[in-house]
Amino acid sequence: MESNKDQIVFLDFNEALDLVERISQRVSKWGHIMSDSEKEAMASLLSDCGVKVSDLIDVSLMADNYGINAEIVTPEEAEQYDSSTLRDALFTWEFEGGKYYCIQW
Repeated sequence: MESNKDQIVFLDFNEALDLVERISQRVSKWGHIMSDSEKEAMASLLSDCGVKVSDLIDVSLMADNYGINAEIVTPEEAEQYDSSTLRDALFTWEFEGGKYYCIQW
């Protein structure tokens, strides 16, 4: 039997944005300051894919994984990646005139 904490819930965008704000606060402890456009892109992903109830209660696992393991490709690095990798990114965002890609979380 599946625990309630393992259930996936789907958030509307504003609820997901609130969750991402909590993630962002924790991620900053790892030295990564999320831009507003990055937060919005992540919120859109989480709203579309859903999140576990346990991650709503405690964002530490999700946030620490993002802060430590996320592979973020900057506009300057994008030419080093093939187009299919960038096209298949988990989410993308625009910041200071350049396109950023989160290809792994």
